[in-house]
Amino acid sequence: MTAQVTSPAAVSHTPAGVDIKPRKMEFPFSNIQDPFVFAGNSLLTVFFGALSSTFPPGEAEFIASVRNYRDRVTDPLLKEQIRGFIGQEGHHSHQHKRANEVLRDLGIDAVRLEKHLERDLKRFHTRKFATDKLRLAMTVGMEHMTAIMAEFVLNNPEVLEPLEKSVRDLLYWHAVEEIEHKAVAFDVFMAMEGDQKYLRRVLRFVTWMFSIRISCYMVALLFWARRMPKWREIKGFWRFMFGAKGMLTNIRQPYRDYFKPGFHPWDHDNRELISKWQQELAGV
Repeated sequence: MTAQVTSPAAVSHTPAGVDIKPRKMEFPFSNIQDPFVFAGNSLLTVFFGALSSTFPPGEAEFIASVRNYRDRVTDPLLKEQIRGFIGQEGHHSHQHKRANEVLRDLGIDAVRLEKHLERDLKRFHTRKFATDKLRLAMTVGMEHMTAIMAEFVLNNPEVLEPLEKSVRDLLYWHAVEEIEHKAVAFDVFMAMEGDQKYLRRVLRFVTWMFSIRISCYMVALLFWARRMPKWREIKGFWRFMFGAKGMLTNIRQPYRDYFKPGFHPWDHDNRELISKWQQELAGV
């Protein structure tokens, strides 16, 4: 399927059969005993801890940026998908808050970083340049990045095997719902603003800012945990990111696709990954 979005009048291009509805999930994080939950690798642990710390405030911002436009959307299908998007992102935020609290209690203070991002977002909202258009464009960019990372995880579930099962299940579930709603913010933006060149400019900015934030958060988590990574941990982290089956290696091209004229998130038609999760990864 190739979905072309070429005008501000465009509406939902999510494929038929993809239901954007929140699933009420619970994960027994109390089973986690080792603070370095990724097979004892401190770098991989703080990478996922840094990501998790950004989810509650980040997803609250995604919800708010879409809500700014919701009352202007007239397409009934897209309005229904916005409701599903808000429900899914709200539940992701709740579950990652729980995960962050568990990590904090084990010595990986993701909650401290979560509060840090909340403060930064409040300051951002006071800036004159933080228009509704910019905020939604940033959400669209971040949704693209999370969707291509989700696709990588679900295509290569073995990369999360070293994680404790409850954390693994959290990430698989989160990945599936990111794929389901990956086009909602995009379709709202194109319907209301219709400026795809602007989206491309904002993604460059978002990528730079997000990369710096995650790197700084990783350093902070290691410092607070009084942990200096060992050489084997550095090599493991490098393989995870840049190896032949590494995450950054494999998301490079899907990331670049965003800059193609007429790109739509469902140009990457990966509906089969939803079924894969239901049948193989979630035990459904």
